[in-house]
Amino acid sequence: FILVAGAAATPIRSYDFFWHLATGRWIVEHRACPVYDPFTLAAAHVPWINGEWLWEVVAYGIESHVGLRGVSFVNALFVGAIFGLAFWFSASDIGAALLISAAAFLGASDRLGVRPAAAAALLIVCALALLQSKLTPMRLATAYAMLTIIWINTHPSALLAPIVAAATLLIDIRRWIVVAASAVALLINPFGWRAIVAPFELTKLVGSGEFVNAEWLPSSPSLFPLLYATAAVVIVAFFASREKKANLWRLAIFVLLAGLAIQHVRNQSLYFAALPLLMITPRLTRNASIVCAITAILPIGWAYAHSDHATGFDAERFPVRAVAHLPLPGNIYNADQFGGYLEWVFYPQRRVLTDGRNELFRDFIALDAQARRDSRVWHSLLQKYRIDLAVDEYQSERIEVVDVASGTRRFLPASLVRYRRRDWALIAFDDAAMVFARRAAFSPQAIANLEYRFLVPDDPHIGYLNDEIRNRARAEVERAKREFGNIAVVQRLEEGTR
Repeated sequence: FILVAGAAATPIRSYDFFWHLATGRWIVEHRACPVYDPFTLAAAHVPWINGEWLWEVVAYGIESHVGLRGVSFVNALFVGAIFGLAFWFSASDIGAALLISAAAFLGASDRLGVRPAAAAALLIVCALALLQSKLTPMRLATAYAMLTIIWINTHPSALLAPIVAAATLLIDIRRWIVVAASAVALLINPFGWRAIVAPFELTKLVGSGEFVNAEWLPSSPSLFPLLYATAAVVIVAFFASREKKANLWRLAIFVLLAGLAIQHVRNQSLYFAALPLLMITPRLTRNASIVCAITAILPIGWAYAHSDHATGFDAERFPVRAVAHLPLPGNIYNADQFGGYLEWVFYPQRRVLTDGRNELFRDFIALDAQARRDSRVWHSLLQKYRIDLAVDEYQSERIEVVDVASGTRRFLPASLVRYRRRDWALIAFDDAAMVFARRAAFSPQAIANLEYRFLVPDDPHIGYLNDEIRNRARAEVERAKREFGNIAVVQRLEEGTR
């Protein structure tokens, strides 16, 4: 537990975390779940079926008491508990169980950030622990139904609860009551049957190909070899076992979870969390068990060595410095990954366009993609949502532009094309994002007090026409050091002015 918790102590990196946190705050303040999305401008006006509301309330409660550093520390303990319990309830030899649990942690370590999926991983461990217990069917049904109620209000993967329970019918037909109780318990949530339908609708949307979300991609063997290696070991171990019939229910659940993990990267956390309870190994000799226990240090050590160990959140992934002292009001155009953080910091004083909830932004995702290719659509989008500010990401590729008069073609940094300096002013930036203000929305004096006229953060080596402009750029670099610190992008800009 201690070793895993130590290795899991990493900064908050999930872009979704902050919209979860903002939602938890909204629920606590209003004492209700929002019927429609309250945070963004571009969300479709459809009911928001938020199947993670309970996790969000708990997360906000923790943040309120111990802050963001405390949240990341609590999550490390939480991850330690997942694999501590998985080891404790493992059906394997103790040495083998240690090794399997350590390997499972390594496989899941990059999927168990501060997000509801981590809670789902703990809940599936608890579900399997209950199902392998010797409780009477009636007591098991009661306990399992209570677990299902918590699960369906924490994460949509709760739909697996009755399916997983159904696998144990292979060992005891009287457990139909457990399956039935779990299925009914799924309906005990603020949204009723719609909470059951919503995950299927989201899966259908993702499968449509209208947008790409990395965690919904298939798990490639080249990127996730441990997934396929452990799957092969489990299959071999099962067929080598002398108790195939007694463990057939475990194999059925394993095949289900392995299939889901291969289908979508996001499901790997469930697979790896459950792995120690599903893999059966033969009883080892004392020496072999000791060797396995010692070897268990290796995967935990690998995970520890290949991750940053700090509490709080990763400031390089969020526009923390760029928006820390944003004095201007107005609606914000934003890259979707920044939406949650901006909601947490600015709502309700300012509204953002979008965040990571793909199911609410189907139409906007298509419109935004079009706006990135067509300037007319871009200007129409700005007018439609009355955008005065923008918090946008860096793009490494330059954009080709054609001079209408001369026909000359040249490639410019994306920010100079998308945010033409005659219409927009660069007012802040950091390693994650650039912030722009629309000139027409604010007084010239307000813009002048904030603007960086000579720096182009997405192309630090753009080149300057003469020494006068270069010297002004140098002065702005010094100002940026004072305002944002000597961060990486400022260092690159300083190099570009030499």
